[in-house]
Amino acid sequence: MATIERAVKPPAIRFYSMRSLSLIGVCFVLSGATGLIYEVLWARMLGLVFGATTLAVSTVLAAFMGGLALGSALAGQFASRIRRPIRAYGLIEIGIGLYAIAVPFLFGWVDNIYALIWQQLQPGPFAFSVWRFALSSLLLLVPTTLMGATLGVLSAALVRSPGFESTSVTRLYTRNLVGAICGTIAAGFFLLPTLGVRATIYTAAAINILLGMVAIFADRVLDATGKKNHTEVVPEGSLSESEQDGIAHDQHVGGPRFWLFCAFVSGFVTISAQVAWARMLTMIIGSSTYAFTIVVSLFLIGLSAGAYFIGRNRYSENLRFTILKVELVTAGSLYLSLVIVNVIPVLLVNTGLRLNVGSWSGLLLLQIFAAGLLILLPAFLMGTAMPLVLVWASKEHSSTSVQLVGRSYAVNTVGAIAGAFCTGFILIPLTSTKYTILFAAALCLVVAGLAYQPRSRTAEQKLPRGFGLGVAALLIVLLFVFAPRMNFENLSMGAYDSLVRVLAHRDGVTPDSKQGPQNPELLMYKEGPTSTVSVRKDWGITSLAINGRTNASDSEDMPTQVMVGQMPLLLAPNIKNGMLVGFASGVSAGAMLQSPLGALDCVELEPAAVDAARYFEHVNHRPLTDPRLRLIIDDARTYLRVTKTRYDMIVSEPSHPWVPGVANLFTQEFFELGRGGLTDSGVFVQWIQIYQLSTESLRSILATYQKVFPHVMVFRVGGATKGKDLILVGSKVLLNLDRIAERMQDARTAAELARVGLMNDIDVESWYVCDEKQLAPAVAGAVINTDDNMHVETTVPREAFLPLMQSNSSWLEKLATKSRLPTLDS
Repeated sequence: MATIERAVKPPAIRFYSMRSLSLIGVCFVLSGATGLIYEVLWARMLGLVFGATTLAVSTVLAAFMGGLALGSALAGQFASRIRRPIRAYGLIEIGIGLYAIAVPFLFGWVDNIYALIWQQLQPGPFAFSVWRFALSSLLLLVPTTLMGATLGVLSAALVRSPGFESTSVTRLYTRNLVGAICGTIAAGFFLLPTLGVRATIYTAAAINILLGMVAIFADRVLDATGKKNHTEVVPEGSLSESEQDGIAHDQHVGGPRFWLFCAFVSGFVTISAQVAWARMLTMIIGSSTYAFTIVVSLFLIGLSAGAYFIGRNRYSENLRFTILKVELVTAGSLYLSLVIVNVIPVLLVNTGLRLNVGSWSGLLLLQIFAAGLLILLPAFLMGTAMPLVLVWASKEHSSTSVQLVGRSYAVNTVGAIAGAFCTGFILIPLTSTKYTILFAAALCLVVAGLAYQPRSRTAEQKLPRGFGLGVAALLIVLLFVFAPRMNFENLSMGAYDSLVRVLAHRDGVTPDSKQGPQNPELLMYKEGPTSTVSVRKDWGITSLAINGRTNASDSEDMPTQVMVGQMPLLLAPNIKNGMLVGFASGVSAGAMLQSPLGALDCVELEPAAVDAARYFEHVNHRPLTDPRLRLIIDDARTYLRVTKTRYDMIVSEPSHPWVPGVANLFTQEFFELGRGGLTDSGVFVQWIQIYQLSTESLRSILATYQKVFPHVMVFRVGGATKGKDLILVGSKVLLNLDRIAERMQDARTAAELARVGLMNDIDVESWYVCDEKQLAPAVAGAVINTDDNMHVETTVPREAFLPLMQSNSSWLEKLATKSRLPTLDS
């Protein structure tokens, strides 16, 4: 193999041995792990500040990935001029670590600015999004730019090594993906449950600083003798003659524009498919921190396997023909995924029942199996596209190669940003996840059409080139015409939750009140900006589910839905205005309006949930037609943080406190926001289920609530010694039951209570369990649930097969017998 050599003065540019680069390769694996940890945790922390709306999440994601793109572009522009790139890489890692340590403190500063902007300027939704993006970019620009520069800087070191090949950068990219897998699994299953958010960030920061020190050591010590008599190896010399022919042919027929377009489409399709599949799988394997970790990990495993496959092969054939084959097969796999997703729900349930799964680890394996069927093959194929672009970029002169690698990675990241925005704001809300996947497949076919080139190189190639695009256009039309029909009935049944309920009923863990024929009927299935909302009729019961998990019904849930709205009206000293967190079926909103209440602000995150309320008009009093109701589509935490309104009552009724996005409405920080939104004599009402929660998890929520509100009353729906739901009433002032009889003099209030079997104040008082005097010692020593420790969110999913209902009932019955009604103390 011929090489082209030229003398280089020792001080000018440093060349690196394979020993140094192998060590740096290991460092880059760990760098990928910390980068993924930061992305997940910083997005979570910013979500707590900016809210969990799609607009807020997307602007944060855009700011994060925008920094990566900027770093890649800068590295591509300047990395080839860096004399000691490994030392530069070490300094970058140290910079990332130091900034990460400061991030938790900077978030408090951004939070205050965010609230000030809202209160002083009160911008509209678009202007507010601009402010979100500006603040996110300001906070994340430095570390994300540094992260984005790492691949380009290390590419500069690679091209100066004697063992450099056209696939060297691809192999480095693969190692970073492998690190991302390790970071996802470590954070989701180990670090967050044991250390919490802040300690996990500090751990990742320590790793970054250590990596930086190792890189500087490698630059100084391992290559200390390498400053003399170096020769620069021009990359063409490291390629075979056939590879060089491939380069010439690629440059002749397309050049950078085609490959940068491939990089853009690769980023767009990858993120778009990930978002769409995550939405689909939420309906199948449930919503939890662990389910999210499984989806991201499997996706990264597929991508890294594809990148590894490319990195292990040498490409003497035309790269354009290779990308053509890859994109065609990727489009086919995306189409096939829509067929597979239809059968996964039933397969998951039947497999779980057949294996008689009786542990959380068994459920976890089922979730991995179900998600893997959908994700792994398409992710593997998508994982080959960007590495092929990097192979092309590496087949150039050293300085040009570094620039192309940085530019390609930057364009790929821009494509990912576009994919996230288009999928979240346009494709899923306006079409569906089905057409989002088909659109991604269509983009793959467009790339395949552009990649087609005739074998003969004639001057007149317009017709053959048009033939490739024409075939692609025909395939796209066929793709949409013969698109698989989605089985929404299967998707809407909530396969994972249904399986857990069936297994729990069979083992006697929870009672099953449904009997007779199911006669299922799907009334509504709508994919909104943040969630998928469905309304079903089973056993004659109409129920509303969000992401496959039941949140409301017109049957056994009615007492809870009515009384969570009526309880503050019975106990609050003043009832001029109120706030309701969550609209759902509209029953609680309607119940609150059956009273002299002056005004009600309802904050709902998902617009599709509001649309579902029409199926409950027979029980919800049509609250949307009441002029006293003001519907606010926003995140409840964000609204409470920025509003200046103070309420006589706030009702929070989100269900399932372990679900991501909902879990942060059961933390100390949220309860403190609620307390701050009350008038001096206001009350804060919280609904809590006692099923699917262990006694320790229930005690944790109660202890957190009791820590924030000095005066608390606990009611059990249906009676102090029965029922599956609790209603908590907290206030800054002493609460008593004397007002109930007076408030029930209102005809609307009395009629509303009567429809759930409460005819007088004695009936209401029969639900009373205890107040703060009895509650405080009962929850002493319980873990306080915070935004940082994520205790309930990470603990409850592991408790699926514990005797939860029986244990909680026994604990509450003992608590009720130790307390007496305040009115009987005299």
